[in-house]
Order: sequence, then C-alpha cells, then structure tokens
Amino acid sequence: MNYSIILNRHAGNGNAEKAWSSIKPVLDQQQIDYHMETTKYPNHGEYLASQIAQSHNAGSTIVIAIGGDGTLHQVVNGLMKTAKRLNKEPLAVGYIPAGTGNDFARGYGISMHPQRALNQILTADAPQKINIGHYHEAIRGEEGYFLNNLGIGFDAAIVSRANTFKAHHKKNHIGRFTYLQKAIGVIYDQEPFTLMIQSGRERFIFPKAYIAITSNHPFIGGGFKVAPNASLKKPSLELVVAERKGWPMTIWQLLQLARGKLDQSKFAHHFQSDNLHITTTSLEFSQTDGEEIGNRFIDLTLDISQYPIWQTIEK
Repeated sequence: MNYSIILNRHAGNGNAEKAWSSIKPVLDQQQIDYHMETTKYPNHGEYLASQIAQSHNAGSTIVIAIGGDGTLHQVVNGLMKTAKRLNKEPLAVGYIPAGTGNDFARGYGISMHPQRALNQILTADAPQKINIGHYHEAIRGEEGYFLNNLGIGFDAAIVSRANTFKAHHKKNHIGRFTYLQKAIGVIYDQEPFTLMIQSGRERFIFPKAYIAITSNHPFIGGGFKVAPNASLKKPSLELVVAERKGWPMTIWQLLQLARGKLDQSKFAHHFQSDNLHITTTSLEFSQTDGEEIGNRFIDLTLDISQYPIWQTIEK
C-alpha cells in the first residue's frame, strides 16, 4: 500500500512537527512506501488532497493527515469534493492527531500517541465506513463536509475571535485561557437571533437562539460532550439549540454545555435527523470543525454522507 502524507507542521503549536519526527523513523525502518507534502498557507490541505485524489484511485493509496481537526477537515473536503466531481470513490484517510482539540480522534477511537495512531493505520486491512455531515449553503451555492460539528452563533463567534487574536498576535496556537476570555466576551456581546429549523415535515422557530450546534459525534472544544448520544456509526445528526432566557439561565446553560448535559436540559431543544434545514434572518457567525464559514445570513441544508477511514479503533 502507498501512503500520501499531508502534514501541517504548525498544528498544535508544533505538536504535528514532533509527531512527524516520531513516526518518520518507523516508516523508514519498515520500508513503508510514502510521499509527504506539507501545508504552506490556509486551506492548503484541501488543495493538496484534491491533487492526490485526481492522480490516485481508491484502493491504491491511503492519505494520512497529520495535524489538528482543521487539517483533517481540509483533507477530507479536498478528497470528497474531488471524488464527487470525478465520479470516483474517495480515497481512504488515516489520521495522526496533533492539534489542540483532537475531537475526531476521541469520537472515532484514535490514540493521541503518534506511534500508536500510526500503528492503527498500518495494521488496518480494510476501510471503516463512517457517517460525516454534509452541508449545502443556498445563498452562495457552497457545499462542504464536516466530521465533528457545524455551529451557528456562540461557538462560531468564539472561533472567529480566537482566529482574529491569532492573526493579530502572529500565533499559530492559543491556550485555553485565551479561548475562555473570548467565550466570556461572546457571552457578553452576542445578541440572540431568530433561528428557523425544519426537521422532516416539522418546522420550528426560536426567536432568541444563541447556541445551535449540529454534531456528528459527542465531542467539541477539546473533549466537551455537546451531544453524548451522537455517533459516527449512526446515520443521523444531533442538533442542540439553546435560547437566551436572562443571565442566570444563560450561565446555567453554559455550565450544562461544559458538563455535556445541555442536550438533556429542559432549557434546550434537541433534534436527531438525517436531514435538517437551518435558516436565520440576521448575519451570524458559523463554523465547521473549527474552520470559519463566515459572518453571513444562514440558509443551510444538512444531510449525511459516508467516508472511508483506514484505521483500526483503539480498544
């Protein structure tokens, strides 16, 4: 088997570079056939994956992403979009988690130790099909895929502020304290918005929404459980919506979110579906797998696709 490696050296404040230094001797010692490319600018991972997908067929090449959830997001989007355009089967992916959150690794069952994660790839003998989220954005005609979650409002605004902070301070990584600072700022500044959801034949309107997170597995933000019952094996997405009900209730909702119990709270709304339509009447921040979609009017259709992962599950 041939392996095409896409490395984001800067992911996890240099963790990905250390991970590569750890697994490269193993690959060389075992005389593994591989080719390695490194990302050099934002979204470069998607372009590199697209180039690999155009020149290789499923079954001959495994793509290994080394980096954080954002790196994996770019790689899968590049492979999936190209396969769809060329009417081909998508190339299978393996993952060496080396970011700050590594939520997909938790959701799937991938070791946080680089050499063990590599062993999970090298010992696999067949791809494991998982469900991933797919979205189509009607206003600009955009589409994409997400492995972890798609968020509108609160969590997306935190991502936007954190990315602005990194850009202004020329940092590739920020700590949890900075994220906490941005979260507090978002809680104080964010205005509630009108959110409309269609699930099946039912329609719902939430006039004061501020959290709307659609999840593909339980984890978000480095291990918080936003949807404990979600699973990569289930052919459905889990959507949790919370509305602003005054400061005491807002603080309580966020505590429930941090404890992984917001979806069970009577002060939140929970949906499980393989097809959702979400719209807003105002400009709102949105994100997929920690990658910004932007501040825009929302008109999203969400459904399920399948993707092959070439990696055994850690017991």
